[in-house]
Amino acid sequence: MEQLAVLPRLLLVYAHLLLCVFALYQVLSTDWALLNGKVQPTTLHRTHKRVSLLLAGLWLTGVWIIGIDLDWNLAQVVTRPKLLTKLTCVTTLTLNGALLRWWCFPRLSRASSLSRAEAMALMASGAISTTSWLMAAFIGIARPMSKWTLGQCLGVYALALAVSVPVALLLESRLRQSRAARIADVGAPSADRYGLDDEQEPALP
Repeated sequence: MEQLAVLPRLLLVYAHLLLCVFALYQVLSTDWALLNGKVQPTTLHRTHKRVSLLLAGLWLTGVWIIGIDLDWNLAQVVTRPKLLTKLTCVTTLTLNGALLRWWCFPRLSRASSLSRAEAMALMASGAISTTSWLMAAFIGIARPMSKWTLGQCLGVYALALAVSVPVALLLESRLRQSRAARIADVGAPSADRYGLDDEQEPALP
């Protein structure tokens, strides 16, 4: 009976894991397609909706797991540095997702080239999104971090961002060049000719 009592939590963890895997695939595949100018604006928006649903599922299952572990005394969250860091990552990628939807996507969907400042902002936003997704997944399996302080846990996240964002900024010229080449090739990034076919659609955060 004791073994059966842990089954609901185990199923929640499994569902959480599957949602995370699907979301990471969508995020990483779309990042690669965007960098190479091979994604349709319509596909981009459709994929963002898909990832948003996956993220909502991750929030739901994650909070449920936390509630079970803390006996629904959620005030105890502040005593768990590892958990606080993971929540910081997920909150960051959630807010960044809104930035992607309302600021980044319109610039990727228009028929003009990107300025250097726009390309750098897009690359930085993408780096923050991808890093936050990967860090949230890493923290989920990093048992030794349970013994770390909040400063140490957040320090690892900050270090990951400090590495990924500058690297992404170095690639901004590639984003602008691939986009300019695509515009020159098809005339404009229209919904039916801007990259992959619908059957090959990638994804996003």
